[in-house]
Amino acid sequence: MKTAKIHLILSCLFIFSILSCNQKKEQKIETTSISQPEMVLDLLDLQANNKLGKDTLVTIANDPVYHKAKKYKAVSASLLVKTEIELNKIDSKNTKIVFECVDGYKPEMPLELFLNANPFLAFEDVDAPKGSKWEPILKEGNEMNAEPFYIVYPSISEKDSRYKWPYNLVKIYLEPLNKSTLELYPLKNKKLETGYTLFKNQCLTCHSINGIGGTMGPELNYPKSVTEYWKENELVNYIVNPASFRNKVKMPTLGITKQQSQEIVDYLKYMSENKKKL
Repeated sequence: MKTAKIHLILSCLFIFSILSCNQKKEQKIETTSISQPEMVLDLLDLQANNKLGKDTLVTIANDPVYHKAKKYKAVSASLLVKTEIELNKIDSKNTKIVFECVDGYKPEMPLELFLNANPFLAFEDVDAPKGSKWEPILKEGNEMNAEPFYIVYPSISEKDSRYKWPYNLVKIYLEPLNKSTLELYPLKNKKLETGYTLFKNQCLTCHSINGIGGTMGPELNYPKSVTEYWKENELVNYIVNPASFRNKVKMPTLGITKQQSQEIVDYLKYMSENKKKL
């Protein structure tokens, strides 16, 4: 009888220790998000005050935006970040860098990955037509301009999707790596994790949910979710091939399957029930 009681007590202690550990882990995630400072670099302001750094000439063998070899006048982007921000005051491994562009495009990537890639902040296109600072960008029938700044990587393959090449760049933010995760992850239905991951990787740079994300495209959840005014099957098909719905559409073809598009729509339907007033 005593042995049984001892086993019962030990089992309870074991379960309690597991629950305690899990609570500590959850608390650690929440604490990291709250305590991690958020910082911003206004690139136009730094340029106006001659704080960008030393100019240099960089060559990109196969530029992913212009699809050819390009040369730019640029400054070291990693050195700029290290000079303007006291990195010893933040946890670089748990920090992401977010790029804000003129058109509302807002890509992001881990800060450590960025700093270790020898990135450059291009401010002038050497190959631009006479009288211009930048060669026009032609993309799916639309003409755009890269100014004022464009992030380029001389030593990184344009095929590596981990690295972001934002143009029209005006500001750089440093934020907790899990900031959007805490707000947008489908905690009440983890079966939608695939749709969440697809949305985060494919859509969040241009669209926002509850105010989190890019502003190049419309907010998708507030005050009405896109799933509340689009027919579901048409929304799924539109995400797969936007050009089949609209002439000269700005939304690119993402290269995803109809099943993947359905996963995204299912996630959006979930978020329609988890709105946050902006």
